[in-house]
Parts: sequence; structure tokens; C-alpha cells
Amino acid sequence: GTGYFGCRCPETGGFSAERFVETIKANSSVKMVEIKLSQGAKPAHGGMLPGAKVTKEISEIRGIPEGVDCDSPPNHAAFSGPRTLLKFVQTLRDLSDGLPIGFKLCIGRPEEFSAIVAAMKETDIYPDFITVDGAEGGTGAAPPEFSNHVGFPLTDALHFVQNTLVGAGVRDKIKVVCSGKVLSGFSMVRNLSLGADICVSARAFMFSMGCIQALKCDTGRCPTGVTSQDPELMKGLDPAVKFHRVYNFHHKTLEQAFHLIGAMGVSDPDLLHPGLVMRRTSGGTHAKSYADMYPPVDSNYLSRMTSRKDTITTGSLVESSWRKGKQLLQSRPN
Repeated sequence: GTGYFGCRCPETGGFSAERFVETIKANSSVKMVEIKLSQGAKPAHGGMLPGAKVTKEISEIRGIPEGVDCDSPPNHAAFSGPRTLLKFVQTLRDLSDGLPIGFKLCIGRPEEFSAIVAAMKETDIYPDFITVDGAEGGTGAAPPEFSNHVGFPLTDALHFVQNTLVGAGVRDKIKVVCSGKVLSGFSMVRNLSLGADICVSARAFMFSMGCIQALKCDTGRCPTGVTSQDPELMKGLDPAVKFHRVYNFHHKTLEQAFHLIGAMGVSDPDLLHPGLVMRRTSGGTHAKSYADMYPPVDSNYLSRMTSRKDTITTGSLVESSWRKGKQLLQSRPN
């Protein structure tokens, strides 16, 4: 994130290559690195960790002064545009001796994502994965106006990202991860059918260990102890008890997803496609497949159409965003 915790320069609060290497070498459990551009709960909004929550332990982990408010700004200091973002991806890949490096974002202005994809083709630098976070993503510390009204919902965002990567001819180079209210076996099946390679979840696991959405995350008074440093409240989060619940939720959710996949007549999740998922349309009297609602595109068709502008006639979001994205990329040096 923009606070660069774990790789933070104590003097400037920016990225420290030396600290990054130290953290990677000291923690063999780190298997991949994700650059957070934005999150579904509050796209284009930073965060503030109150000083009261910056205990000695948090101070040591994050590399920030104990007891002092810590600001995570909305934007990154290590890069400022599509090309410098990709150079940063390559820098992290080199510093980590080849760990998978990717970035996470909630789609807002689609042409900005298209500009990043166009920059990939220009620089020949590709992230190993892209995490698409839907606007449904949540945190008790997010401003309601942002969590309710900013960003693309996951289904629309996933379809847009999938078709942009396929249309640009780069989908085979990048894994697509999705997040945003992935709560059930069906939500996994739906997202995999739309093109996701991996589904991740945060909120559902918070629920499994006791979160009741009291919206007190930033106060230190979480009644179930999940986000509190209060010794009395922390008693509600007993790892010896809660790990069973987390494991059971994870195991049973995957089990139900595979039951659904089997019921669809599919032997492997990789064989899922939008035509297998149906949805009732407005009024509830008709049903359409996701293939009709979210049609796929041909590989590399955006590159072919760019050289023949007169063939772009459908006016789809993917095509219009690709044109705007290339213009945006050409208009800025970074």
C-alpha cells in the first residue's frame, strides 16, 4: 500500500529497497507481493491509523513511531503513471529474486486500466497477477459515500478486465484474481465462470471468526475483539477456538463450490465458462446466460482494430476505453 509497511523508509515514509529486501529474506512465508493501487471499500481514498492503535508491536512491524497517527495517502510515491508502475513491478521482481508481483485495484475510470494494459505491451513488462476488487469490498473504516457509490461492482469489473486483457492479447501472461463479497460456493463459481483464475475473500473469514460489522474498527472498541488492542476485548478472539471456525468455513465453502461445479457437468474449474451460469432478467420472467449478458471477445482483437479504426463500430466499453487509454498513455511521459 501507499504506507509501504514492511518496506518503509523511516525518514520519508516512502519505499525503501533495502528494507524490502530485508523483509523478504527474513520471512520465507512471503510467496508473492501485491501493490495496492486502490480497494473496493474506498477507491482513491487513503487511510489513517490512529496513534492510540500504534502499539509497540505495530510500531515494530510497520516501521512507524509508536503512539503517533500514521497516514496512508491516496496515491503512491514510488510511481506516478502506467509506465512507472510497471517499472516498479519489475524492480520488486528483481529485488525479490523472482517472486510473483502484481497489483490490486478497483476499476473506476476504465480508460486508466486500459492505459496500464497498453503500457504493458509498450514496455514488455507484465505483472504476474492483477487483483480486481469490486466496489462491494468493505471495511468498517471506509467513508460510507465511498463504499456505497465509488467503483465498479465486481461482476462488471471482472468482465471488463477479462475482455481488455483478452482483447489486447496479453491474457495468457497474467493471472486474474478477484475479490469483493466472495462469500459462498456459488460466488466462486460465478467469478471463475467470468474469467477469474483465483477468488480471495477477507470479509467472509472475518465473519467466521466473530466480526459482527459493528463499524468500530478504527476506535479500538470492537466488541468481538477482532480489531481491538484492548486486553479485555481481545479475549473474545481466542485463536484456540476461532481457528476451527475459520477452517470449517473455508473447507465447507470450497466443498460446496465443487459440488456446484460437478452438478454443472464440469470436471475441472478451468472448464467453467459464462454460458453455464444463468440469471433472471428484470421482472423475473426470463433468464439469460452470462455469455449473453457478458459476451466474450476474440484474442488480440483490440490490437487488430487499432490499425483499422473504421472497423470499430460496436461502441463497447472495452473498445472505447482502449482508444481513450492509448490516448491517455500518449499524453503523459510516465
